[in-house]
Amino acid sequence: MSISSTGAGSSGPHSKMVCDMEDHGIHGEMKNDALSVASTALEANQEEKDISRHIKSFFDQKYGPTWHCIVGSDFRAFVTYESKHFIFFYIGKTAICLYKT
Repeated sequence: MSISSTGAGSSGPHSKMVCDMEDHGIHGEMKNDALSVASTALEANQEEKDISRHIKSFFDQKYGPTWHCIVGSDFRAFVTYESKHFIFFYIGKTAICLYKT
């Protein structure tokens, strides 16, 4: 699945957001929240550790603990997660892996 959007009048590395996603059954509201929260964090030009902390905190608060978030341009992961609580996506060249245990 791919989603593209361009911010009006914006420029910079994230002005055109392209998202490729693997969602493993995560429901629509969680999926939309993941994209929205990640996009906001990326647009703020935060470091990867700050982006992951922001996303994890949002999901822990809204959907209950315990969420984990990995952000970067080059990483490998092998994780165990609750059914229907895993999403992996790219925004631009930044990969985001979010899951609940």
